[in-house]
Amino acid sequence: MDVEMKVEGQLGAITLSALQEVLGNLNRLLKGMGGGEEWSLAGLDEGSALVAVRPQDSADADVGPRLLSIVRKLEERPEIPSLEDETTVHRVAVLTSLVGKRGVAGLRVRTDRSSPWSQAPLLSPTVRHNALQALNVKGRARSSFRGRLDKVNLRGKTPEFSLFNEARGLALRCNTADEEVIDQVKQHVGELVVARGDLSRNARNQPVHLRVEKLRVVTSPHRQVSVEDWAGASPGWTDGLSSVDFVRRQRNAGASEDGE
Repeated sequence: MDVEMKVEGQLGAITLSALQEVLGNLNRLLKGMGGGEEWSLAGLDEGSALVAVRPQDSADADVGPRLLSIVRKLEERPEIPSLEDETTVHRVAVLTSLVGKRGVAGLRVRTDRSSPWSQAPLLSPTVRHNALQALNVKGRARSSFRGRLDKVNLRGKTPEFSLFNEARGLALRCNTADEEVIDQVKQHVGELVVARGDLSRNARNQPVHLRVEKLRVVTSPHRQVSVEDWAGASPGWTDGLSSVDFVRRQRNAGASEDGE
């Protein structure tokens, strides 16, 4: 599904560098939410700063509706939306950072071209404020978190991965510098684990980030529980996707580095 973004403002005032930065930030956000594959230019509206982009991988067709949902939820409250992690929320905040600068009066996104722009979600200063507040750490403590290990990116300076807890509707971004933990992550992608370390929480007591020092794989006395079992046990967790498509989407989303 195409995603359209409208850069509001006077065309003579919007700088080329601002438009370039908006598109770069949008590209990182969409790739990170999807499978890490490229998005291509699907349309340019001559006479206005309006651009349409399309995923090259059809498996990422759900990214657009998810983005609209995230923007609407952040407009309402300073919380990390269900099953999204700090990386996605941070990229939304970055995307809105140019509003009010270099001729950019506003940013709107839509996936339905028949819907009027006046009804499209606005990436407003309120969205940015709430996104930053949702990521603002208010407390840290030694704690543990149980979830499915996924969205692994071990190529950066600090290896990262995510844990998904379907029962609580939480996606927690984690990092580690422990070589033993890194080896465990490589071997157990998609499995249920319990991670322990320094857990950061926001003002709403949502877990924001976990610096992992210990990782334990949860085993079954009868057989290993597969990712498909967990997704099938809670259909709402997969956001309407089949378990295979959901796992694929989440597993590959952290493959590329931010470049920020």
